[in-house]
Amino acid sequence: MKIMDVGEVIATRTLVLGQNDASHEEVSVLLGRPQQLPGHPDYYCPYQIRGAGADTLSYACGIDSFQALLLALSTIEVELGILKKQFGGELRWDCGKQGALGFPVMPPASL
Repeated sequence: MKIMDVGEVIATRTLVLGQNDASHEEVSVLLGRPQQLPGHPDYYCPYQIRGAGADTLSYACGIDSFQALLLALSTIEVELGILKKQFGGELRWDCGKQGALGFPVMPPASL
């Protein structure tokens, strides 16, 4: 499925990417409202990451809207880690401690 935009934004977060040369750039994360997949009982939760050369529009799917939301938040954390490695420097959130960006990381599913 391809999405055109994040839809209704339910949450935003602004992070700062600090480069080794002391320059700083804002990175914005927009989280859309979970929605039911067209023609399917499952849900998806859209999100967008903007800034530092990124303009990622994507989504995570789940059995219900809660799972889609949690998986989107966890995926955002992973994508921000990749962005940090690509551009070097430090990605931080004003309320985060020791590099924490405030997004949950999902534990591995038990089989």
